[in-house]
Amino acid sequence: MVFTAAPPFHQQLPDPRRQTRTPVTATRVSRPALIAASVAGAIGAVFWRIDELGLGTTITGIAILALVVATAPDEFRDDQRQYWIPLTAGIAGLLAVPLFLDADWVGGICLFVAICASLLLFLRAHNLAGVWFAALSPAVAPLFALVEPFRHRSRTDTTATTRRARIRLGLLALAVAAVTAVLLVVFGALFAGADPTFGKLFDIDLSNPLSADVVAAIFAGLFIAWVTLTGALLTRVEIAVGAESDAPARRYPPVWTWAVPIGALLALFVLFLVMQARALFGGDDYVQRTANLTYSQYAVRGFWQLLVVTLLVIVVATAAWWFIDRSDARQRRTTRVLLGGLCAATLLVVVSAFLRMERYINAYGATRDRVFGLYFEVFLAAVIIALMAVGINFDARPLVRRVILLTVFSTLGFALLNPDQLIAKTNIDRASSTQKVDAWYLGSLSADAYGQIQRLPQPARGCAMWRLEIRQPIDPSWRDFNVARNQLPARPVDGGEPAGCGTFRD
Repeated sequence: MVFTAAPPFHQQLPDPRRQTRTPVTATRVSRPALIAASVAGAIGAVFWRIDELGLGTTITGIAILALVVATAPDEFRDDQRQYWIPLTAGIAGLLAVPLFLDADWVGGICLFVAICASLLLFLRAHNLAGVWFAALSPAVAPLFALVEPFRHRSRTDTTATTRRARIRLGLLALAVAAVTAVLLVVFGALFAGADPTFGKLFDIDLSNPLSADVVAAIFAGLFIAWVTLTGALLTRVEIAVGAESDAPARRYPPVWTWAVPIGALLALFVLFLVMQARALFGGDDYVQRTANLTYSQYAVRGFWQLLVVTLLVIVVATAAWWFIDRSDARQRRTTRVLLGGLCAATLLVVVSAFLRMERYINAYGATRDRVFGLYFEVFLAAVIIALMAVGINFDARPLVRRVILLTVFSTLGFALLNPDQLIAKTNIDRASSTQKVDAWYLGSLSADAYGQIQRLPQPARGCAMWRLEIRQPIDPSWRDFNVARNQLPARPVDGGEPAGCGTFRD
């Protein structure tokens, strides 16, 4: 019989680097966060309605943002102050847009970007994994938020006496809340019956506890509280990222496997730009001879394709980055030449697309989709410049957060341009040379264009103003208030179409 010595005790322990770690963990939501959700719910019950975009939306959105950030864990506020402070300010600016602009499409874009940026902010996303988790979180996090109020808040006090004390305290708090609610509803209903103007103070019919106004307020309060609690839960999520030292050495493919397709694509870009230069400097005569199209037709047919080209280059550059060995000096030089050249060529494509749309607007006027297309093309160009900056030191870690900040503040800048006002100004300025104006279309714009519409001569101004005013609500809620709509004159009572207005329709 042969005896062998047992290995040392430390060798029998499992290697902690090989332990399976939970990729996503979340700590319990604190009591201040639960109180903040209740406060946000009360604010939402009064100020927010799903079909009203204005003052109420701004107040509710900023309240949710402030309460979630204020009750977030200390490490959330201590981490990257130079990032989350300007990002929070930018999100608040986007939430303020519905208070000042009347264009629903601009307000909708700003709210969408604000919601997406808030998810990224709460999760402290700094890489693609965080971005993907933020994209999936709206489908998962609200379900966990529903049960969060019922989880135990602490594990330290487990004695029976402490548990009974907590139960008594909770029941007492519920009793106080119930009595307060009953008193407010009963006396509020009596006051509303005595003075109908009192019921209009919060635009809620308190005389009937089961009215649609009260039900809408309850739904709004519960929904906003749920949203706030979800945000508070996301600030406590930790996404595990393995250290590079623990990861096995990665084998990169040979440089030619990605350099050949990128080089071929760069050559195609150069060929396209050469042809573009001939078309841009050749003018309308050259285009008609070679493409059998007017210059305006040539411009609009190519703009949207070039917009997609710009977007795809961002995807291609991001994918190629995965195959580059950044520790190899030769691959770094090749990357700067090929990917840097591709990004530079893409910027020239952006210039070509911009000039195409500019000429089309000069020929046919500005519209919402044309102005938004120009903005989105410029935004993509800024993203490409951010990608090119990565090639300076080959450090892509700050890229995601830079793009997030760029998205938020570029969207805010687009709103500050006041697109509907810009569209009206562009078309009216163009009318001074063409003697043509689509007053019917100008009347379809929001109240943001009111000041510019006043520059139109009669009867075009009367037609545009009639169409603008007739679309305004007869008795708008104070939650729907915004600065642009407030400057409009009262809606006409008769609502009759001005004589000759039909001649302005295209």
